[in-house]
This record gives sequence, structure tokens and C-alpha cells, in this order.
Amino acid sequence: MKGNRSMPPEHKRNPALLIGIGISAALLGGYLGVCAWVGQADQVMPNVSVSGVDVGGLSRQQTSQQLSSAYEQASFALDLSYGTWNNTLSQTAWQLQAEESSQLAWKAGREHFLTQGALYLAHLLGKSKQVDAVLQWTEEGLSSFEQQMDEADLQVGGGLTHASYAVEGDQLMLTKGVTGTTIDREQAKTLLEQSAADALTQSLSSGTEQPVSVTLPSHQSGPRAPDFEDMHQQLYRVAENATVDPETHEVVPHVIGLDFDVNEAKALYEQAGDGETVAVPLTLTQPEETTETLEAKLFRDVLGEATSAVSGSSNRKSNVKLSASACNGIILMPGEVFSYNNTTGSRTTDKGYLPATAYVGGASVDEIGGGICQTSSTIYYAVLHSTLEIVERHAHRYAVGYVPDGMDATVYFGSLDFQFKNNTNYPIKIVTNSYDQNGKRYLSVAIYGTNEDGRYAQPERVQYDYITPTVQYQPSESVPRGTTVVDSKQTPYTGRSARTTRYIYDKNGNLLEKQDMGVSNYKMRPKTILYNPADGDPSTWVNGTPPKSVTEETTSNTTQEASSPIDVAQSKT
Repeated sequence: MKGNRSMPPEHKRNPALLIGIGISAALLGGYLGVCAWVGQADQVMPNVSVSGVDVGGLSRQQTSQQLSSAYEQASFALDLSYGTWNNTLSQTAWQLQAEESSQLAWKAGREHFLTQGALYLAHLLGKSKQVDAVLQWTEEGLSSFEQQMDEADLQVGGGLTHASYAVEGDQLMLTKGVTGTTIDREQAKTLLEQSAADALTQSLSSGTEQPVSVTLPSHQSGPRAPDFEDMHQQLYRVAENATVDPETHEVVPHVIGLDFDVNEAKALYEQAGDGETVAVPLTLTQPEETTETLEAKLFRDVLGEATSAVSGSSNRKSNVKLSASACNGIILMPGEVFSYNNTTGSRTTDKGYLPATAYVGGASVDEIGGGICQTSSTIYYAVLHSTLEIVERHAHRYAVGYVPDGMDATVYFGSLDFQFKNNTNYPIKIVTNSYDQNGKRYLSVAIYGTNEDGRYAQPERVQYDYITPTVQYQPSESVPRGTTVVDSKQTPYTGRSARTTRYIYDKNGNLLEKQDMGVSNYKMRPKTILYNPADGDPSTWVNGTPPKSVTEETTSNTTQEASSPIDVAQSKT
């Protein structure tokens, strides 16, 4: 028998439920949209303030500008106390971080995505929130903080002492520190940062400065252990010889070398009790040249000296004295070169030089600075009596007479110079002296230095090829007819050559070296006789005597020789 299959009843949908779900989904979507909008908006939520400054609804940039302007108008300070110590930190100890403060204001209410929409609506309805401005210590503020903490700890005390050390003779004295009570600086810094923010809020809210009192926290503090590596770096010294400063020529004191065993110092320190002092042995190294030994050596020996007689006019003597004064006291460091021209400079009237006889093109003429070659020659003569190195020297055109042939040195500014080098290991000093004795003027030169091994020098010269002065006639209408006059200004000179040799001896007189200092060739200058051109050609005169005129027949022929001091001291060529 066939049965009938029964069908289940058709499920009926609830319209109200479907409507409710749709509305909820729409509301949720709308709320999520609000949350997303709030998260993307640049404005600070309504009723948000930063340290009392209302920034609600402002953009982050506007907030930053508003806070900067408010901070410039604010005025606050912190009154600090620690036991009996009191002091103040002013607003200048901090600076406002406007952009960071603006960001904190914007984040207010935006901590979580799903709640920021509701919080935004709540702020629209009157909910408020305040955040503190971000303040940062200035470099000046941190420095002031540390100084005040040191001052407070020192005044109030607390028994804390840190490790210390001192060098006493050949020992390093290490003193271990002692535990005590001090300001907790990290906690104090955090406390002051928060107090500064509170003080700023009070100032901006009330418009007046209201100092905030802060009691600094303390804690038990152990002493700082010494930094042994840094201590070693600070104390370690390499022995250094005393030297002479090349600029000031003052003695730079010697340095005693100092060293110690760092591991030994650590071990002794660790074994010491609180406040106990231990001695760490030092290694001291004496330098080879101490301050005392160097000072005793400086300029103790005369390396070379010379004296020359100064003749001629008063102008010439003045020029010699002036140029010698320019060289007096000159100090040359080892390796330095003395230049006569650089030392005296150009010889001009504004320096006090006067016109005196000099040689120009072989003729004697008056020139500014005439005579200064006697100074250069006398210095050269002194150098020849030493072992110092000659760098540049030129002989005069004519033999000078005030120093031996071959031992003179002519100079001309801009072309001819006299130079020598300090080839010793110590400074040398030139000392000149222009003086009068027994009615005569003299110039002395001494070169002082340090003669380490006792060597000395002796110069000698050999003269040869003498040329006797010839005679030459020159017409001059100033000479009376029938007479002749010897030109006293153009003094005749005998020509000759001289080879100079410097002999170097050890302290016992044994010859060590012969130095060829070169050949000096001095020209001959003829005797010049002046005559009246009306007397005719001197070659036609009988017996070298000019003919007498009719009116002078009763007058004896005469040859006049005018005399004046002979200036042989200066050559400019």
C-alpha cells in the first residue's frame, strides 16, 4: 500500500528582525565612518587645552603657533629646597617643544580607533581634557641644575665622599670614598620636569607668576670608584728635555716622566677600607736636559769675537753705531740663518741713517748709510773665529783696512748680503758694542753660544798679486793755473788678492779641519791729480809740472795735496 509523503511547513521570515539588523548595520557603519573621519581630521578635539591654553578645534600647526605665543608670555619659576639649602630655577631652564605639545593635544581622545568617534561626540557635548605642554631642558638649564645639586650636596653634607688621588713625590696617594646621603638627581630631574609643567599651567591659567615649591629627594649614594684608565692617561708623562721657545727665546721647563702600574693601583684600592688612603709606587724618569742644566749652558761660551777701529766722519761713525745696534741681541735658534740686510733693513733717513762716504761704481761719494759695511765686516770677522757656517759673503771692491784682507763683508740692500747659519745645537746670540777709548772709536762683536766639545777656529790669510796705484790726471777749472791738487776724496788703493783659510782645532789644540773661505780680489785705484785744463795736456808737461803763465812766472810751482780722513769702510758695489 502506498502511503502519502508529507511536506514540512515553509519557514516564515521576521520583517522586524531584518529591519533591526539593517538599522544596526547602518548605525555601525556610520559610527565607523565617524571614527575614521576623526582619525583623519587635522583639528584638535573640542574642549582640549594644553597647560591651560584652549586649543580645541585648531589644526596642529595652529596649535603649535598658539602654544609658542602663550609660552613667550608666560613666567614661572621653581623654588628648590634641600635641608637648609634653598635656590631657584627660572623658566629659562626649559624650552617649549611646541610641535610635540601640539601632537599630544591632537592625540587627546584618539587613543583607540573604536572609541575616538564616541569621544569626539562627547567633546562636542562638553567633555574636556587637559594635557601638559612638553618642556625640554636647555643646555643652560642642565648646567645650572648640576651646579645647584653640587652646591646643595656640599652645603647640606651627608657624609658622601668620592675617591680622590694626589701625587706626592714618587707615590700616588689613592683615597677610597665613603657612602653617604645625596640628592637623587635622576628622580629630582623628573620631579622638576613635572613641576615645571605644573608651574607653566598655573602661569598660563592665572596670567601671573606663581612659584612652585619643590623639595628635592635624597637617597643613599655610594662613592664613585676612580676611572683608573683615565687617571693613568691624565698622569702619564713622557720625560721631555728643557728647550728654548723659538718665538720668545724663553726656557721651556723640562718634564719628568711619570708612570704607574694600573693593575697594582686597582688591587690596592679594592683592598682599602672606606676613607682609607693607599700608596701606589710611581716610576719617575728624569730627562737628559733639565731646566737647570740648560739655563747653565745657554750663551755661556764666546764662540767668536772681533774688534775694529772706526774712523771717518761723525756721520759715518753714527751709521756704524746704528747698524751695530740693530744687530745687538739677535738670537738665532739652531738651524736659523742670520741675514744682515734683513736685520738692519734698508738704510734710510727715517731710521736715523746719515750721508757718509761710500763706494759707487768705484768712486767715493756721499750716500745715506755710508759706513754700515764696517758692522757687517766686523761680524764676519768674529764669525771667522768660530765654527759657524758661512752662507753668503762678498768682498769689497777695495781693501778696507779696518779688518784684515779677505775677512771683510760688503753689503748692498736688495743685492749683496752677509749671512751665516747657526750650525750648533743651542741658540747663539750676537752682542755688539760701539765705544770710545783713548780718543778713538771702536766696534766690538762677540757671538755667544754653547761650545759642547771645546772646538775653536783661527782664520789666516795669504796676500799676493800686489798692484801699485798708478797716476791719472783729471781737469778741474777749480784748480789755479800752474798748480795741481791731489784728489783726497778718491783715495788711491793698492790692488791685491788674499786667500783666507779657517783652521778648526779641538780643545787640545789638534788641527781637525782646514776650510777654504775663498779668494778676495781687491782692485787698484789710481792716484788722481787735478789740474786746470788751460794748462794743456799733462803728457806735454816737462817733468810733470804744468807751465807757468806770464803773470805767474815769479811764483814757484806748487803741488797741493789736500788731506782729509780716509773713508775706506763702505762699499756699495
